Amino acid sequence: MLLKNKGKDKMKNQNQSITNKMEDLFLSILRGVILFVLAGSILGAIYFAVTGVTDLGAKPEEYKYEKFDSKQLVDDLKETLDPKPAPASNAPAAPAPPAVKSPVKVEITELFNLITKYFKPYDMLTDQAFFEREVEKESKILSIVYGSGENAQIEYLKGMKLFFENVLLNVELNKLIDKNYKAEADRNKQLELVNEFSFKVRDFYSEFHREQIAQKKEFEADQRREVATRHAGSMFKLYLAGGMFAAFLLISLILVLVKIERNLRSTKIEEIHEA
Repeated sequence: MLLKNKGKDKMKNQNQSITNKMEDLFLSILRGVILFVLAGSILGAIYFAVTGVTDLGAKPEEYKYEKFDSKQLVDDLKETLDPKPAPASNAPAAPAPPAVKSPVKVEITELFNLITKYFKPYDMLTDQAFFEREVEKESKILSIVYGSGENAQIEYLKGMKLFFENVLLNVELNKLIDKNYKAEADRNKQLELVNEFSFKVRDFYSEFHREQIAQKKEFEADQRREVATRHAGSMFKLYLAGGMFAAFLLISLILVLVKIERNLRSTKIEEIHEA
């Protein structure tokens, strides 16, 4: 009878040992999963906290205007007028502008002298008052590309003057204009040819600045939308960071409880073996 009871106790202990081993294995796996989730939650909390604070302080980027370059227009005009341009020769110097007080008026007068010089070989005249009025109005609006005030306006006009000298009075282009002008018998078509070239040159310069201003407005609108989106998303990221940190604390608590459970189980098993 005693042997029979000992056999039962031995079998019972073996069953308990297998059960304990399985429970230990399960707790070990659970501990590993908890540690993995724990690490992910704290890293996620740090990431979303940092990005949330960064987005909260986001500001629009500043738009940088593109530098004006007339080289492409000169090449296009050469190709349009003649695929094989005639050799260049030195152009005569522009007449000196009359003395005026306003620097803006000085630049506009010099521009008028340049365009008058372009039309002179074809006995064509330009209304000075109209030209100066239109250029002054244009420069006030488009000079925003260079800043504000009279200095920006002067910079715009100086750029136009340099553009006229390089393109409108370009020796090669003028020779081609003259060649096509003489090849045309109709006076109206001759005038149309000369005017068309001057309009193309003037429009190119002003259109470049209009496009820059339009691009700046579009860029700033995009920046405002982006910043607003980032500001709105920053709070969500901060809430998410807080939630992940709370999950970190909760999982840490579970991990502690699992550790306590394992220690209690080990103590219980030792007591059973001692008994």
